[in-house]
Amino acid sequence: MNKNISEWLPRIVIGGGYLIAVFLLAKFGLMGLNSPHKFFNMVPVFIFLCFFIPEKITFWCVVFPLSVLICLFSPVSYVYGNIDYQVLISIIATNVDEASEFLLQVPIKVYLKSVLVPALALLSYFVSKKIVIRPWNKKALVFISVGVLTVCVKPTDFFYNFFSVYKETNNNLDELKKYVNSSSWTNVVLDGGEKDYVIILGESARKDYFHLYGYPIANTPFLDKVSGISVVDGFTSGGVYTVGSLTNMLTDGEKIAWKPRYDRNLIDLANSAGIKTYWLSNQGYIGVFDTPVTAIANRAQDKVFLCKQKNASKNISDLSLLPVFQEKLNNDVKGKRLFVLHTIGSHPDACRRVLDLKNSFKSRDYYFEYVACYISSIKKADLFISKVYDVLSRHKVSTGREFSIIYVSDHGQMHSESGGRLKLHNNAISKFHYDVPLVKIDSQGEGRLFIESEKSGLNFTAGIASWLGIEAEGQLEKYDLFDGVSDQSDFGLKNRIERINSEPDPAVVVPLK
Repeated sequence: MNKNISEWLPRIVIGGGYLIAVFLLAKFGLMGLNSPHKFFNMVPVFIFLCFFIPEKITFWCVVFPLSVLICLFSPVSYVYGNIDYQVLISIIATNVDEASEFLLQVPIKVYLKSVLVPALALLSYFVSKKIVIRPWNKKALVFISVGVLTVCVKPTDFFYNFFSVYKETNNNLDELKKYVNSSSWTNVVLDGGEKDYVIILGESARKDYFHLYGYPIANTPFLDKVSGISVVDGFTSGGVYTVGSLTNMLTDGEKIAWKPRYDRNLIDLANSAGIKTYWLSNQGYIGVFDTPVTAIANRAQDKVFLCKQKNASKNISDLSLLPVFQEKLNNDVKGKRLFVLHTIGSHPDACRRVLDLKNSFKSRDYYFEYVACYISSIKKADLFISKVYDVLSRHKVSTGREFSIIYVSDHGQMHSESGGRLKLHNNAISKFHYDVPLVKIDSQGEGRLFIESEKSGLNFTAGIASWLGIEAEGQLEKYDLFDGVSDQSDFGLKNRIERINSEPDPAVVVPLK
């Protein structure tokens, strides 16, 4: 009896270890696919794996390749959840520097969870060989397990969704290449006058971290005092990622579907109206079509990309745009001009963005060090706006040309803990992603106007058209971003926000030195 126990005990222990490893593989595999991983969901996956792992062919042809794919996809899944168009287009459009910054921000535990999937698969396979499991002798049970898995877990839903989104993204990029070099704008009329218009596109700046919008730390000294300013409280971005948001904001797209129309982009609209267009960017640039935003930017009559090709991975300050802007402004051009200044703003890593900022905020608590950098990046955005204002003001004195500035951010960010610090990044979605600042400063304006109204980023192009004095009969309705009237429709935004499963994520007050 004792001899039998001594013979079977190791097999029992190894068999128990095998079952535990397979069960954990089922759990982490489902987590990596962003699928429900409760006990009810894991059981059919567990049964499926028990039959497929021990057999050499099914393991190396099915289980292991899937485990590697899950490992590679898991960081994105843990961060973004289910893949949609905005996520995938942003991944495709990410340059090397942005990708490295994203990877560095992903918590170590996420990578450990990801690596666990192929590691557990290999462990289970070699253990199965040790105890000689041959489940394929029961082929009926194998087919039953596959059937149960398909019915209960529906693993094909993930792959169907992924390939559907991938197809949609490819179609959209094909549309981009097809239509971005042609314009569908017709019946475009511009009112008279000579004036300079400047759109400053901020990056990753949340409204609730601006002192202008009530944040207790004074990081917007210029915006807090400048006259002729209109401040909108209630503007929502066109998406939660740069590409997805700006393509919606800079085109007159399909609002119900939240999809851009590249043949009706803002730059072509201004060109059609006879406005001289400039695009000055501190965002990455690899080629004409490296991102949809770049494709729109290339429609400008005059464009400069500071981070072009060999400089794409360098940390270039937004302030470097100012001499370029000054140079372009000094060009002798009649009529109206539109300048788009695309900044890197508060894009992670925020601490890199403020290396050249004097008197940046510092926290006395290590936990809040990064948030202090983020608050400082807002201060730098305020400084940048003030510098643009000064350049335009001096130009007005010498030429008499009036000007107007609009500042808006593409999207917000969310908080998460990493490495013992609280950070802000785009590695998950928060309801605060959509709450971004929108301000206008007019050289002819007086006083300070604070406007509470719900305005959608999907109407941004129409709003800019009105700001520029453009009409496109039959294509654009008159729309004023600063009239204080809330949009009649939010195009499904409230439903989108309600579906975001995240904890409340308000701005935090940092204890400063």
